[in-house]
Order: sequence, then structure tokens, then C-alpha cells
Amino acid sequence: MPEILEAAISVFAAAGNDGFTQRGVAAAANIRLATLQHYFGSRDSLLKATIEELAQRYLRRFHELGEDARLTPEARLHAVLDETFNTLASPGNLISPFALECWCLAEHHPEVRELMEEVSEKYQSLFGGLVAQINPDLPAQECRIRGALIYSHWQGLIVFLRRSGRNAPDLAAFRKATGVVWTALGKTTS
Repeated sequence: MPEILEAAISVFAAAGNDGFTQRGVAAAANIRLATLQHYFGSRDSLLKATIEELAQRYLRRFHELGEDARLTPEARLHAVLDETFNTLASPGNLISPFALECWCLAEHHPEVRELMEEVSEKYQSLFGGLVAQINPDLPAQECRIRGALIYSHWQGLIVFLRRSGRNAPDLAAFRKATGVVWTALGKTTS
């Protein structure tokens, strides 16, 4: 089943919602359609599993980085930032087109909207937790708000790095400036 979800992620990122079919995913996974349908009886169940898989994959990775006891809390936040830039700036980046498709779908499909809200809650909690580690004196609500700010900026990076084209700033300088902003959100007292 992991091979099916991997193929589904690639198809959804490359072909979008309109091109996301069970037949297309089966072909990409090099399996028969009947085999795919055995595991995923409908396109919607395959789509939901695909979105959940990619969201959970990066959430797990960010939790690993955010809980790395060898690093200071600030270094943990920077590790997440580095992972973000490394992923979003890579030539084979599937995250940006995948996320853009999910956000578009969420505008018109209540099930996808609900799933995206659940994903958003988990990422906001992750970033809020990192803020709390950096600045343990901040009230929980303030950490939550700052986590939401970092998460909203993270979402913006997904779009900006994908769509800025020739207008993109120097990536290293942009990464450094993003680190300054994220760190300031974590360190500044209320």
C-alpha cells in the first residue's frame, strides 16, 4: 500500500485534482486497477488517504526535528526552517503543487476542508510548541498565536517559493531573513 500512496502523491501533485484518477494512480504504481480498488474502493477514499499520508509524513519529520534533545529550542525551530527550505527549493518539489491543489479543493469540498483544518491544527500546535520551548515564560495562548503566525508564514513560503520565479530573492538571504523572523516570534516577550 505505501507504493500506491507514493504514486498517488506524485499523480495529485503533477496532474492536480482533475487528473487524479484511480486508473492514473494504478498506472503510476504499476498495478492493476482492481488491485488499487481493493485497497481504496473509491477515488475519494484514495484522495483522503493521499492527503493524510503526505501531511503526516512532514508532520512526523517536523516533530522529529522539534523534539531533538541534542538541539536547543531555537536550533530546533531552525532545523524545521532548514527542512522547509530544502524541500521547497528542491527541483522535484511535490509539496507546493500538492498543497495548492489541497487548498483549492478545500474551498469547495467540505470533507477536504475538514481534513485541512485538522492538518492545520496539528501544524499550529507544533509551531506553538516550539515557541513555548524557546520562550517558556510566554502564556500558552500567546504561544498558540505565535505558532499560528509561523504556520501562516510557512504556508506563504509554499506559495511564494513556487510562484516567485525570476522575482525570487536570493534563496540563502531569504532563508536567513525567515530565520530572523521566526526566531523573533519565538523570543520576543509579550
